[in-house]
Amino acid sequence: MKKKHLFIAVCALALSTPMMSYASVENGKDLCLLNSDNCPNRTLSIVEIIAKLQNEINKGGTVYTADELRILNAKLAEYQGFMDQMQRP
Repeated sequence: MKKKHLFIAVCALALSTPMMSYASVENGKDLCLLNSDNCPNRTLSIVEIIAKLQNEINKGGTVYTADELRILNAKLAEYQGFMDQMQRP
């Protein structure tokens, strides 16, 4: 009986543990930034998103294809536009 309770407790803990360490990264690519796949349930500020986009773009062609880099650059431009609009008086 103790083994059964221990097994249930271990399963419950394992299922409740967030798997954020690999939720949004595949082969060095941040899929959450690239195409909104496997995004953790947290929100980032615009400043954080811009910083993450710049970091991913800096990885360049070693990690991303030309099309993926184009998508990341477009998203960066979009978020920088949002930031500019927010900073206007």
